[in-house]
Amino acid sequence: MEAMIDLFLGLERMSPGSQETTAQAFQIAAQDHDIRTIVEFGCGSGVSTIALAQLSGAVVIAIDNCDPFLSQLKQKAHQAGVGQQVEVREQSMDAAWPAGTQFDLIWCEGSVYCIGVENALTLWRDLLPPGGRIALSDLVWIDPNPDAEVQEYWSNQGVTLCYPDDIRKLFLSQGYQIVGDFIFPDRDWQNYYRPLRERLPKWKSEHSDPENAGIIDHMLQEEMRMYDQFGSQYGYAFFIVERVG
Repeated sequence: MEAMIDLFLGLERMSPGSQETTAQAFQIAAQDHDIRTIVEFGCGSGVSTIALAQLSGAVVIAIDNCDPFLSQLKQKAHQAGVGQQVEVREQSMDAAWPAGTQFDLIWCEGSVYCIGVENALTLWRDLLPPGGRIALSDLVWIDPNPDAEVQEYWSNQGVTLCYPDDIRKLFLSQGYQIVGDFIFPDRDWQNYYRPLRERLPKWKSEHSDPENAGIIDHMLQEEMRMYDQFGSQYGYAFFIVERVG
């Protein structure tokens, strides 16, 4: 874990994404909806946190369980001029909140897999008033018949990919209505993988634990190879939903 933190502290992104995609999802979430308070789960070092603060003018409570990322976020928020809007908290995504705590918008970009979509919808429901919204992204299948190799790869990673229709049905069954959804463009994956490819060789050669660094390098190289070969078959999708009742 320390080695992974060290690697990603040197990168802007910890998952696929872009300013344009964050803005697109926020614009959908803000349609006919007053957003004054946001909680972001799995904020990492804050690339989407800062964008949310700038786009919304709202107070953003940024949640992560990694202090080094939160320290970096504080610095970035100050440099971006939104330090007064952003509050960071070191806690897990599934931690309990005081009774009555509610937000206009819950945001979770690229990290809901840590606790699973269904679990997140259950845990976070009471953090929303009726009409409150969630914007989250998750890996989904795009191809109706993905190759066996890529299915086996994600299964071995412990990641369960669903089809967008299945996730939409899950939202509806949990008492949410769909506001909008869309698939991330390839550009967002390159925003993540291109800097990672550039950083890995030097990071691996200089890391204090060569064996561990080699394991991480191999793992990430295999992940990137999967996307290079099968990237048209799966991707990230943003879902924006609203609590009903």
